[in-house]
Amino acid sequence: MAVILDDVRLPEKWSQGSAGGPAFLTTRVPTDDGDVFREQRWLNSLQRYEIAHNIKSPADIAALNAFFRGRRGAKRGFLLKDWLDATSHVNGRDAASPTDQPLGIGDGATTTFQLIKRYPDPVNPYDRPIKWPVSGTLTVALDGVPLGGGIAVARGTGVVTLTPAPALDAVITAGFEFDVPVCFADDHLSITWDTINSRSAGSVPLEEVRKWL
Repeated sequence: MAVILDDVRLPEKWSQGSAGGPAFLTTRVPTDDGDVFREQRWLNSLQRYEIAHNIKSPADIAALNAFFRGRRGAKRGFLLKDWLDATSHVNGRDAASPTDQPLGIGDGATTTFQLIKRYPDPVNPYDRPIKWPVSGTLTVALDGVPLGGGIAVARGTGVVTLTPAPALDAVITAGFEFDVPVCFADDHLSITWDTINSRSAGSVPLEEVRKWL
């Protein structure tokens, strides 16, 4: 079921230093001959995070409390900067360049292309759909030459529209920063009064959402 996604970003000081990464779902069934049958259930990975250790001051706890209530717990989604993987650069941290990621090959007619981030692997590279580029960060190049205009991108789909259509066999590449759509994984926010000047949050897990309104 789709989640209502608020176009609001979790404060960066909470996301910076968060723990997390990709998860897949693989069904493993033992066979009669002692082997194991493995079936991949998810085509795309699901990101999971934990941010509790970044929220300690009374002011941060109060702000988190308000943010959590604004999302109605786990009901509404929001955007997260994953500091380990937030740009189109292969290492996820360095500044984006318009030649970072493949966007498509021109045919003289097609004008729309889906943003992806490709994770290189000598045997089985992985293409991750990018649907929430950070506003104002997208750059596009044709055959390595940056475009000066004619670029539009839809936040929430990551579909790029180029005007005019790229010429036949033109190599289209893109660079960008991006956020991850997430929601609170729990409906309960646990807060501890440590001292008069100190508070702490229990576990604050986040999980990526795949479908939203």
